[in-house]
Amino acid sequence: IVLSIFTIIVIINAFNLIDGINGLSGSLGLLITAVLGTWFYLVGSIEISIVAFALGGALVAFLKYNITPAQIFMGDTGALLLGLVCSILAIQFIEHHNHLIDSPYTFNSAPSVAIAILILPLFDTLRVFILRVLEGKSPFSPDRKHIHHILIDLGLTHMQATGILFSTNILFIILAIMLQDIGNLMLLIIILVLALTLTTFASRLVAKKQKIKS
Repeated sequence: IVLSIFTIIVIINAFNLIDGINGLSGSLGLLITAVLGTWFYLVGSIEISIVAFALGGALVAFLKYNITPAQIFMGDTGALLLGLVCSILAIQFIEHHNHLIDSPYTFNSAPSVAIAILILPLFDTLRVFILRVLEGKSPFSPDRKHIHHILIDLGLTHMQATGILFSTNILFIILAIMLQDIGNLMLLIIILVLALTLTTFASRLVAKKQKIKS
């Protein structure tokens, strides 16, 4: 119960923190609800798939007015609701694997696959919190260390950055599904190392660009 509450709080805040540019939080939420909703439908959990697809449908309508030039924004309330539903879906995804027997849709490393599905909001939050603490700042202090800020600083538009991050999340999901047989710990290490490598590379490009300007 304590772990579940902690997971819910972390994912809720992760979505709130990643909601920094047009279309990003909504598109990632749409990807997550589509993937998990489809899985719940395939394993026969229709009631949970309805919750996922209902949120996904709302996000489709929201994104119509949230892409550049954005007319509406998600705000804290929208991001918190999105994080809450996605956290419940992720927990249910892991828990369902304890009851599925001989289903062709089970994953051998369900917790790591769930993390891969939510990799961008989760890893970005973990990364910026660690960097802020190492600098002696509050983990909740605002800055431009988020991955979407890094891409914007590289000269990308909001929608270009959103497209890159959306595509990257898809690649992480595919990677996790392909490597699910190597075990939870090893798959998690691979996911985190790859995410760290990509963000470090992008951060160094920004630092190099700022150095040239100065």
